[in-house]
Amino acid sequence: MNIKCRRSLLREGIQKVSNVINPRATLPILSNILLEAEEGRLKFSGTDLEMGISASIEGATVEEGGSVTIPAKKISDIARELPDEEITISVKKNNIIQLEAGRVFYRIMGLPADDFPQLPSFSTENKERLLLSQNELKALLTMTAFAVSNEESRYVLNGILFVVKDGKLKLVATDGRRLALVEKETEEAEGNLWRKGVILPIKAVRELNRLLGEEGEVQIYLIENQIAFVVGRTTIISRLIEGDFPDYEQVIPSESNKLVELSKEEIFAATRRVSLLSSPTSSLIKINLSKNKMLISSETPDLGEAKEEIGVEYQGEEITIGFNPHYLLDMFRSIPFEKLTLSLEESEKPGVFRAESFTYVLMPMQIE
Repeated sequence: MNIKCRRSLLREGIQKVSNVINPRATLPILSNILLEAEEGRLKFSGTDLEMGISASIEGATVEEGGSVTIPAKKISDIARELPDEEITISVKKNNIIQLEAGRVFYRIMGLPADDFPQLPSFSTENKERLLLSQNELKALLTMTAFAVSNEESRYVLNGILFVVKDGKLKLVATDGRRLALVEKETEEAEGNLWRKGVILPIKAVRELNRLLGEEGEVQIYLIENQIAFVVGRTTIISRLIEGDFPDYEQVIPSESNKLVELSKEEIFAATRRVSLLSSPTSSLIKINLSKNKMLISSETPDLGEAKEEIGVEYQGEEITIGFNPHYLLDMFRSIPFEKLTLSLEESEKPGVFRAESFTYVLMPMQIE
């Protein structure tokens, strides 16, 4: 292999795949980036066996095609420090990689490309394909990812459920104390897997969110127990979480007569201010609804108390409920809607926030 490219091109390819690579992997090959060159194109790939990323970069001069794997940490450090000029990369006998840029020279020990785990292939004619705009998918992920559980013992909750049913794509996440659901109209995808639902691990969610932009489309394919996202010339392939996701439809209460419309910015700011006097050991705020008034308050014995009143249109029975303020703030930060409604039944039952296509179910905290 013998190629020439600018430093910016090399860095772009490395950055696209490096997040998935574990530099301390027990298998040395998993600490490497697979570099393939052919016809003016460089392809970078990385994997941790649970998720793989490949990115094609145009603009290189490929004098001789080929492939090799390069230690990811070393090539990333080198690419960052090199002068911004043309770089020559050649592979010699025994996978020795020579890299030259001006007066700078490196010789790096690589590993054979044949030892690199092969990423699954899939057909773009796959009938189970979903097509979304990048900004739509990014918004859907943002409105659910914050509610994913980080408890390893509840592995099935460590990701986002994707379901396509009745002409709608639904994304659902829960940690057992809160549940976020968002939906979008879409063409009905073929195949029982979409209708049953598939669970995308949170690591893949974060990497996908990092990659998605404001323009262009993303193609989504199911491949047995894996899922692939194609964004431009970059592909993310991830294993799915196996197991049965909780029946989220049974968790969402119907609307109550204790219903109030809220301004997101107003309640967001009030919750943020009042929560300043909550503490890690007493992370509780109270919401009291009475005639045309919402009172948000917190009280911590060693700190003091805080309260703020918001004017609302409400004529129902008075009710007081306790919530974890951090769970409220997470939600407010993650949704783009200006208006939302809060539906309550009793102090011991979940509160439900709704805004257009978004639903958020939050378990109450005990009020002493």
